[in-house]
Amino acid sequence: MKKIFVIALSFVLVLGIFSCRKKGELPPGAKLEPELIKDTTEIAFMDSSTFVFDTINEGDKVQHSFRIKNVGNKSLFIANAFGSCGCTVPEYPKDVVKPGDIATIKVTFNSAGKKDEQNKTVTLVCNTLKRNEMLYLKGFVKEKE
Repeated sequence: MKKIFVIALSFVLVLGIFSCRKKGELPPGAKLEPELIKDTTEIAFMDSSTFVFDTINEGDKVQHSFRIKNVGNKSLFIANAFGSCGCTVPEYPKDVVKPGDIATIKVTFNSAGKKDEQNKTVTLVCNTLKRNEMLYLKGFVKEKE
């Protein structure tokens, strides 16, 4: 019985270690199609690409809306958006963002099971020159007592 417990615990630990992707790494199927790459545009972050949420309690959820403006002369396509971990979930516009328009990317960070300093990223896969635009969430999660 003790052996089964140790094996199960080892499996959970290994799964936890590999559940978060490396910063900026694309998940399967998150690449831009070639026809979208040919027309690149530029974006500007209206406020900041970083949101600092200060100190929250473990289990709290933090939401923030990042605003980006298409400052180029071609339409912006956001093919995908994904967090660095399953605890960070972005919602992004599926429609094109025309030149001069502003889009909102809403990000939710769930601090359940997290503690101490937190640095999370969201990668936007889009037709900008960089191809991957990054958003950042930073803060501190106070452990449950």
